[in-house]
Amino acid sequence: KQFLFFIQGQHFENQEMYPKAINSYIKSISCDSSFFKSYIKIFDLYENTNNIIGLEKNIKLASKKFKDKEQLDILLLYKCLLLNRQKKYADSEYLINRNKIKLKFKNKNNFLIKILDVQIKNCENLNDYKHAFNSVKERNSLVASLDENKKYNKLVISNTIKNYKKFFTKSNFYKVKNKLQYHDDKNLVFLVGFPRSGTTLLDTILRSHSKIKVLEERPFLLELRHKFFNNKNNDLTSLLNITQNEKDEIRSNYFDKIITKKNDKDKIIIDKLPLSIIELGFIKFIFPKSKIIFSMRHPADVVISCYFSSFKINDAMVNFLQWKDTLNFYDQVLDLFEFYDKELELNYFLIKYENIVNNFEKYIKELISYLNLEYEKNLENFFITAQKRNKISTPSYDQVIQPLYTKSIGRWKNYSKYLNSQTELKKWVAKYNY
Repeated sequence: KQFLFFIQGQHFENQEMYPKAINSYIKSISCDSSFFKSYIKIFDLYENTNNIIGLEKNIKLASKKFKDKEQLDILLLYKCLLLNRQKKYADSEYLINRNKIKLKFKNKNNFLIKILDVQIKNCENLNDYKHAFNSVKERNSLVASLDENKKYNKLVISNTIKNYKKFFTKSNFYKVKNKLQYHDDKNLVFLVGFPRSGTTLLDTILRSHSKIKVLEERPFLLELRHKFFNNKNNDLTSLLNITQNEKDEIRSNYFDKIITKKNDKDKIIIDKLPLSIIELGFIKFIFPKSKIIFSMRHPADVVISCYFSSFKINDAMVNFLQWKDTLNFYDQVLDLFEFYDKELELNYFLIKYENIVNNFEKYIKELISYLNLEYEKNLENFFITAQKRNKISTPSYDQVIQPLYTKSIGRWKNYSKYLNSQTELKKWVAKYNY
């Protein structure tokens, strides 16, 4: 039974039903108190859902039960993680070095990656930036070496961007727009931006408004896009021949997926998926009257954050495993957005992360006005909204549960020697007045 409950916990986890997943893992342990795998799952879920008290409690419970060396080493790893989440960075780093934890996991990449993640955050908070950057390089190399990540190809997205710039032109847009009828989707908003540009903060702020529904970060529209092109032999030009029925079916299926409650129809629906910025051409063809929020942050802070973050790897995120690739990817995506803006005349609202942090009310009021809504004081308590969420599925999960802070602004200056020689960012720093 302990294994059956463990499998059930994995199922609930995959369905993003985290409280049920934790309950199943607890039942697994109740059947067999020595079933260590369930403890590891509980540790990870409590940490990822920002339940640090639960994490500490379960580490203490497990420490009393397990005496096997391998299990004790893993528990030691999670104690280092716990100290990091408690902001006891020096204590966490001391424990890592005193016990030579990296050496203990030299042949277990998944655990070694986890301890490197902890060490990166420790070193940065202790102002040891050289060690932090080198640890990121080591971790990313390990992530790239995992068998499950070798299938991903960084050129897939690069080639997609090249093809989009050939197809999504003004003339092609009007060929489609002039033959179809469209609904007024002014209540539909796409929140986009390069990863780590402040989209999760905006998501959390906006979902605090009583008349806004922010979708969980799921590829609802991308799935329908793939389905359409799969039926057209993946020929991008087939979009020129899209019929009224095909367009309406995509639209109808999309709203069937996102409208889950009766009162959702009366709300502003915000679809937050940062890299949907790449798909703005398709979005404009299907929902030309929808709105776009474009989240911007200092380009150098963004690329540093992307390189440092631990993403689930796919054909896009594999670009963040190498420093040069991270810079190139940012340049390509921002260049595509500039192309879309010129060709498709995007209706978008640009909001800077730094402006939100430094003058919250002024800039959030402007954004709320763009959405044709009234400002609500509850927006200022966004971090309380974040704390109530089961799990925030982005690398920002441990940051947006806090009030606004300025520490991440200008973070790139700590790594300026890696950035000063890079020309890829200079255009965007100038364009967006940084």
